[in-house]
Formats: sequence, C-alpha cells, structure tokens
Amino acid sequence: MSGLHEAFDEMVADVPAYGDLDRAIEQAGRERRRRHAMAGGLAAAAAVVAVIVGILAVTRGDEGSPEPIEPATPTPTRTQSARTWDDTPVRATSDVKGWDAPDPLDAVRESWFPIVAEHLAPTGRGLARSEGIFGASEFIVPNASGTFDISGRIAVIVDRDELNPFDDGCRYLRADQARRHAQDSAADDVSCSTERFTAPGGESARIASWGHPCVTDDPSCGTYLVGVAVERGDGRIGYLRVEGRGTPDANPFPRDAMAAAAADADLALPGSALAVPTDAALVSVVEEHFPRHRGEPSPSPVEHPGYAQMFGRLGPLGLSVQAWPAGPTPTCGRAWIVECVERRVFGGDDPTTVYVGSWDEEDWADCCPRNSRAFMRQLVHVGPRTTVVVTLTRIVPEGGAGIGAELDQRVIDLLLDTRLQ
Repeated sequence: MSGLHEAFDEMVADVPAYGDLDRAIEQAGRERRRRHAMAGGLAAAAAVVAVIVGILAVTRGDEGSPEPIEPATPTPTRTQSARTWDDTPVRATSDVKGWDAPDPLDAVRESWFPIVAEHLAPTGRGLARSEGIFGASEFIVPNASGTFDISGRIAVIVDRDELNPFDDGCRYLRADQARRHAQDSAADDVSCSTERFTAPGGESARIASWGHPCVTDDPSCGTYLVGVAVERGDGRIGYLRVEGRGTPDANPFPRDAMAAAAADADLALPGSALAVPTDAALVSVVEEHFPRHRGEPSPSPVEHPGYAQMFGRLGPLGLSVQAWPAGPTPTCGRAWIVECVERRVFGGDDPTTVYVGSWDEEDWADCCPRNSRAFMRQLVHVGPRTTVVVTLTRIVPEGGAGIGAELDQRVIDLLLDTRLQ
C-alpha cells in the first residue's frame, strides 16, 4: 500500500482530494475482506483498481472528462491442433500405395548411369537400370538364366567423419551387410580383405572384398561384396559397390574400371543435395519428438547426400522417416487407398500445408497370418528446402484396429521441425 501511495503522489500531486484515497483504500479493504470467501484475491484486486480509477476520474473533473479507453483486443494465438486443421480431399492419381512425392535428384541420378556404363562396358557384360531408392545410381548385370543378377551402386560421399568406405574398408562392408543380414556379419566363415592402390587418373583408391561362402564346397555358392572407394579431385569420395553370388573373384569388373567410374568428375551433385540432413541428424530429431521410439537398422546404408532415412518401432507401429530435396507437390496413390487430404495447418506458419493419407491392404498373408491387414498412414511436408515423409505402418489380424489420427499432431510437429529444412 505504501508503494501505491507513492505512485498516486506522482500521478495526482496537484489534486486536493488526496485524503479521499485513504478512505477509498480502507473501504476497498473492507470490501475485499467481505468478498474474499466468495471470489478470492482476484476479485479484491479488481475492486481496489476500480475504486482508484474512479477517484482519478473524479479528481480530474476540472480538466474535462477523459476519452474512454477501449480494452485492447488480444491477437488470438493459434496453435497446431485438430481444431485449426482445414482438410481438403485430394483425388488419387498415382498408381502407387502412399504419397508419390517426387525427388528432383532423380534426374541427376539418371545422368550417372551412362557414366558408369561407359567405364564398365568394356568387360562385355551389359548393364541395366535398376529401380532402387537411388534411382539410376543403382544398376544390375542381368544373369542369362534369370536368377542371381549382379547388382551395383554408385555413390558420392561428402562426410568422412563417420564410417566411410575409403578410411574403413572392410568395416564399412561389414556394416553394410550387418544392416541387412546380421547373421552373415557374425558368421565365422566370413572373410574380408582390403588393399590400397592408385586409380587410373592418379587418385588414391582402396578396394575391399567381402565374401560369405556356403557350407558346401561349391565355389559358386555364397555371396560376395566388392567396394572400390576413390579420393576424388573435388574432395569427395567416389564409391562403386558390386554384389553377386559366389566368391569375390567372381566380380566381373576390374578394380581399375571401378575406380575410374567412381572418380569421374561428371558424377556431380547440386547444392540442394548438401542441404538435406544426414541420417544421424534425422534420427536425433525423431528421437526428440518420439523419445520412446526404438530404432532399427536401415536396409542399406545411404552413401551419398541428398537422401536421409531412418526406421524403427513406436509401440505396435512401424515408423519410418525419409527426407530429400524439396520437389513438386505429392500425388495420392490409388492402390488400397482409404483417403487423401491436403491439410492446412495453422500455427508457426499461417497456414502450412501437410499431405495426409491412409491406406488399407486386405489379406496381407504373404508374411503374416491369413486375413491379416496392412495399414499405412503417411504424412508429407514439402518445406522450403526439404521434402519430409513420415510413414506409420501396422499389420493386424482380421478385425484388429488399424491406424487412426491419434498421432497426427505429433507427426506434424516432426514434419515442421525447422532443423529438417
């Protein structure tokens, strides 16, 4: 109250009705105590303020009535929630199951195939394009019998801080196999050798040869993996990996030809590829949004920038997240579709568009009990620099619950995380 006296002195020092303040305060105190049981301290404070404002208006009567003060209208803060979502149905136009979100780097990878073919073609073995997650950066050498094709992949690697094929050789190949065949990487009969050499263009190169023979004495049985890594002139690592049946000696491509392909300067990457977060950065962001997420090994290592991915479990759900350079608007896949919507999300950016879709595949019996169903819910955000795709999956027996919208808000928080842009 003493502070209130001082403040009032400064405001109305020239007003003769100062004594009215003491009576007003005393009256307000009695009023406060009388109403305390009903309305609590908040109502009492309002009463004091109301009395004081009344005194100010009366004591300034000789200066004319003041203009009424309109209460400030607060700007509503809209948070990201289902109440502020605005969904517009999207017609299915793609033949895929899920959202078909184009990757602008596909055209870049398509230009890699003829470069690799030119270096490896002299062996007389024809190369063919392969439809892998890296597009034309993957290739195959078809087997005349139609089985056990030789497969290959070309990559350009920027980051050498983590495990990489040039510095780590066999450890890199073993990690590759461990992601897909954990039992092979732990087998006692797995062998791997590595050797440094000079590529035809004078670059430092390293070849690593991994082999896993079968239990029989047949040399054509088993699998091999040969990787050639080259320190390119642009400071990056060029990498060509070949996988097939048999022992490493069955690899049809000479190491010099593989090194020349990996070192070719025409295997270029645009700046947009370098803006995509690494796998490790992606996992870190996902773990913050879903602390109970359990990570699982990637089916294959991502060996060049421009594509990041992670896989795991979230309770009974499978969870995967992919990221690549921002591209065109995704199209809805009609296979097993339940619904697709374009969702306007109000909050940080007003509004932001997220694409949400659900798919339900009946009689998923090729891996699971008959009459089971495979549910998928997929959300996509095309940001200023990166397209991010989050996929939730669940396989349930007949009559089991699918995947609803319960996690949509948390998934959208992940999609809109600025660290992924």
